[in-house]
Amino acid sequence: MTASVELELKDLFSTMFRIRWNGSKEKETPRRDGCAAATSSAERPSIDLRALPQLLAASPGVEYSAHSRFMTRSADDIQRHLYASFLHGRTSDVTLHVRASWQATYKLHRVILIQAGFFSSLFLGGFAEHSQADDIHVRFDDSNITRAAFELCIARLYGGGPPLHIFPSLVPSTSQPLTSAFPFTSVDLHPSTPSGHHPGTPRFLLSLLATSVYLSIPTLVANALASILNTIGPYTVLQYLDFALGKPIGPPEPEWNEPEAAVGLEHIAHNIPDEASSAASIISSADTADTYDPPEKVFHYGSISDKIGEAAACWLARWAPDMLAFEERKAGIRTAEPALSRRGRIPEASDYSAVPTIWDRGGLSVNWVCALASADTLFVRGERARYDFARSVVELRRRHGILQDEEDAWKTLFEQGIYYCHMTMEDVIDLSKDSSPTTKQPFVSIAVLQAAHWQNSLMRQHITARPASSSFEMRPSPAPTPGSPVQREKELGITQTTAEIGARLAAADPSLDQNGPYYFVPTDSSQRIGDNGSSVHPPSVDGAPLSMDDLFTTSFTPNSPTSPVTAKPNAPSTLARASVGEANFFGIQTRRYTARGCVAADPAGTARWTLHPPFRFAAEFWDTEVLPEKARLYSHTVWCGGSLFNAYVQVVRKKAAVQLGIYLHRQSTLDIPGASSPRGEIPNAPPPASASSAPRQRHGSFVGSERGQAHARGPSLPAIMAPPSPAHYSPSIHPLTRSTTPVSTVSSSLPSTSAMGASLANLALHSAGYSLHAPVVPAAPYRDPRPSVSAYFTISCASATGASQTRFASAPDVFSVSQSWGWKSSSLRTEEYIEVGEGAEAAAGTRGREVSLRACVVLGLV
Repeated sequence: MTASVELELKDLFSTMFRIRWNGSKEKETPRRDGCAAATSSAERPSIDLRALPQLLAASPGVEYSAHSRFMTRSADDIQRHLYASFLHGRTSDVTLHVRASWQATYKLHRVILIQAGFFSSLFLGGFAEHSQADDIHVRFDDSNITRAAFELCIARLYGGGPPLHIFPSLVPSTSQPLTSAFPFTSVDLHPSTPSGHHPGTPRFLLSLLATSVYLSIPTLVANALASILNTIGPYTVLQYLDFALGKPIGPPEPEWNEPEAAVGLEHIAHNIPDEASSAASIISSADTADTYDPPEKVFHYGSISDKIGEAAACWLARWAPDMLAFEERKAGIRTAEPALSRRGRIPEASDYSAVPTIWDRGGLSVNWVCALASADTLFVRGERARYDFARSVVELRRRHGILQDEEDAWKTLFEQGIYYCHMTMEDVIDLSKDSSPTTKQPFVSIAVLQAAHWQNSLMRQHITARPASSSFEMRPSPAPTPGSPVQREKELGITQTTAEIGARLAAADPSLDQNGPYYFVPTDSSQRIGDNGSSVHPPSVDGAPLSMDDLFTTSFTPNSPTSPVTAKPNAPSTLARASVGEANFFGIQTRRYTARGCVAADPAGTARWTLHPPFRFAAEFWDTEVLPEKARLYSHTVWCGGSLFNAYVQVVRKKAAVQLGIYLHRQSTLDIPGASSPRGEIPNAPPPASASSAPRQRHGSFVGSERGQAHARGPSLPAIMAPPSPAHYSPSIHPLTRSTTPVSTVSSSLPSTSAMGASLANLALHSAGYSLHAPVVPAAPYRDPRPSVSAYFTISCASATGASQTRFASAPDVFSVSQSWGWKSSSLRTEEYIEVGEGAEAAAGTRGREVSLRACVVLGLV
């Protein structure tokens, strides 16, 4: 070794251990009691020994390549030496006396502990423990902090500890989004843990998160949070949701066989009492529940808890009808075949015993059931399917008896959570005759149905009594700016601004409907809610390590130079974005306002409101991974306010990226396209109508754009046919840049299709082997004679596994017949639905029926 290398090693080791190389110790400052004092922890910086070779390589005069093997061995040796000192309690300079759900003492080292923010503040922050004796007493009142999680956190500070084993049966994938264990496979839900590994059970992951947050260890927090989000599925979603709501994790489940101590670290805790006598130990004792009431204590971890709640809420909204169908089979209720039946034959009823309880009593609370059943993002086909879904849940729970608080909640749900004005008259008549087989009472009153019919009649009057344009527009007219006089001419005049509502309130206008409900007319915006664990680690700035502040941000979306300026509070763009806390069910609650609520929510007075509820429907698209470029997959077609609408997706493949677009389309009545259906269905079969046979899903993958600029949208390109030359473009049909988006920059496609285009698209897809339902023309009580209508809309798209969603909201746009508006972008997560690499078609053939792209659409005429 050269002299320069020896000098660098001496300087580094001297810094780490404060020992002179001549063998003599540094002079120690005597304590007042006459004993020698340990060197101050402030002089012992926390160094990652695994970075030792890089530190030496960066030193002047060191030729790292010539000595890399020696230096790597040195770093590993030091790491092993420190970890061995931890395991055997050698040369410790602090003893921690822990009182929590367990009692123990640990012999540790300050220089290692100060890597955690909790101990750094304890030893370096001027607390009494910094200058007192080396015995430190720590009490954890948080019952979510367990012995195994605490010991693993400490071991990780030393660079060791057992590896964590995440059970594959808990991890969803794009090919098995409900996990490999659900519900009929032979996969063991509670398999054995490999030797030397600690079982990463859902309870332990939550405890590890709580402990690492308390101790302030950012890397462990990020890893635990990512593992939790990555394991959200049918068997974990309620446990994770309860944690997000502040409920304790409770005692371990016997079937998981969780060890009390971290695996391999059973001996590092000393002086453990034979009997758990402390109050904290009572917390974790299952047989002393009478002396401890967990609901009285709430353990909430800020936005970290909210992120878990968002993901759980997104998952529940996406998979709600599917899980309900399985629960009904488990309860012995004969219903239609569950939509997600896999690979042929349906097993016998006994096979449903492993289906977890979510909607039945003992699962979700009644408040959560009502919030989900009325949510805009609940994946149901339409309002009739929403009613059928709510009815099934109510009857499933009533089998266990009648509870008055539930009955009160059901009454509100059926009165306010379902928009009967968007049902056909046949459906309304059917509902007026429908009563509960349990209580013999109707689910919805005649008065509510009559009010909905009156509301529908008013909308019809607004549309049919308005004079149509004198000249028929052969080509789509230039898209006007939202709120411009040109657009206002095409509107029905059924909206009010906040300022107008406030003025009528001040004037005590008797014609003002003060109770509403009023529905917000959105502005252009986009928002991502939830995560599957892939975006937990924010990008570091200038190589800075991950901090707790990074993890406590309220959004997973990383900041970037193209990110928009933060909107002012209570601005219309802010109103369009859902708050993601417990108060509004982590972003899924449908917001309703009174007149005074509108004024309070929008002090600027610029937002627009309507008393007419929007039209809600869901779309599902299969086999998008092999969709030909620029071809379209359509949803079923719906009727709304005298016009036909549907949604479709398009794929554009490029060398560097794949663009996936989703659009709302005003459909011509001449040639309605067939809706996408899963392969293996009866050719040309009509689309299913029930909630259980037509599950929905959202797609949250539209992140990033080819231009990397402001959020832009436009009408879409013709299906199948090539786009015209740029030289033929009119300036009026170029993409219109609206507002910037916080999660992505989104670019548009360009003009519309024709009836001939729809026929060509159907033929091309049939020839490519796609399965399409037979076209179905929805019932149309009347027709809007106007060539152009103005409508706002929101499209909510979920990830493949359902733990996140992206919502795109549009201010009112002008829709001519056969015109589309929507979004297309280069996606960082397009691979969830589209196989980009080789073998895409082969991979598509191995996926189950549940692998589809689902979207929930909210549409409102103005």
